[in-house]
Amino acid sequence: MLAIDPHATGAAARPGDEHELVRLVRGVYIPRDALQGLEPWDVEVLRARAAATRGRVRQPLCGLSAARLWGVPILEDERAPVVHALGWHARATRRVSDVQYWATADDRAQVVERDRILMTDLPRTIAELAVRSSFARSVAAIDWAIRVRHLPSDPVTTIDEIRAAADALALVRGRARLERALAFADGRAESAGESWARVLIHGLGFEVPDLQHEYRLADGRRFRTDFRWASIRLAGEFDGLVKYRAADTRGGRSVEQVVIDEKEREDAVRSTGDGMLRCVWADLRDRRRFEHLLEAAGVPRRGRSRGLTPNAARHID
Repeated sequence: MLAIDPHATGAAARPGDEHELVRLVRGVYIPRDALQGLEPWDVEVLRARAAATRGRVRQPLCGLSAARLWGVPILEDERAPVVHALGWHARATRRVSDVQYWATADDRAQVVERDRILMTDLPRTIAELAVRSSFARSVAAIDWAIRVRHLPSDPVTTIDEIRAAADALALVRGRARLERALAFADGRAESAGESWARVLIHGLGFEVPDLQHEYRLADGRRFRTDFRWASIRLAGEFDGLVKYRAADTRGGRSVEQVVIDEKEREDAVRSTGDGMLRCVWADLRDRRRFEHLLEAAGVPRRGRSRGLTPNAARHID
């Protein structure tokens, strides 16, 4: 339940409101209990929805706010309580309280209404997000946006549509960053963690792996791993741990069964003669730690000898 700020509307304040309500955006409050258990990302989605549906922001949402509403994964999320919206013209970049308006050549181009909220369409959202973001965040967003979906209702776009949106808006600042991310993007990456790992692998100078390698066992079973370095016969998996916590991602399986299935899958990989490397979010957040993990597994650097090291041999037995 959302509550409108009585000071903004002229309504009378009720006893205890100032203690039980927390502000989402100026003029829009929510009971504190309603935020219990929500992840920061979910709070930012709620903030964007409240601003757009309660009249706080009458311009189309864009950038980070539109991306969150589309479901785009946001790496390096600053968790700032700010709503992003299009400005009215090419000189309209400004901050007004908790709303960031962005200058634009056209505040009605590629704008859609989704769940009663005006916001930029997916190609424009990704293009404008990428020109203002780090390489890793841009790649993760583009990988997600161009990924093949299984439901007609799932949002999806293409590299060409994102580039066309940038052309139509004459985006100049950050355009080189966008083009670099578009060239690197790969819709086979199935999670933001996989995208980030791939960016780090490349940035650290290691050989970039193949994605979603399919294994076919003699008994007819088939399965895929996130990465595979064919030169050293090493598979790689990013483990976001969500599948252990969220029931809807476990497919009805218990946590114990998920762990057992993962172990059997790793054993199956090793039965082919390949080794297995696993990484988690903590590895990606520490660049040096991730580099050491790859070195210990024997992942070769680009342009260097591909001979196996003693450490690599232990992963391929």
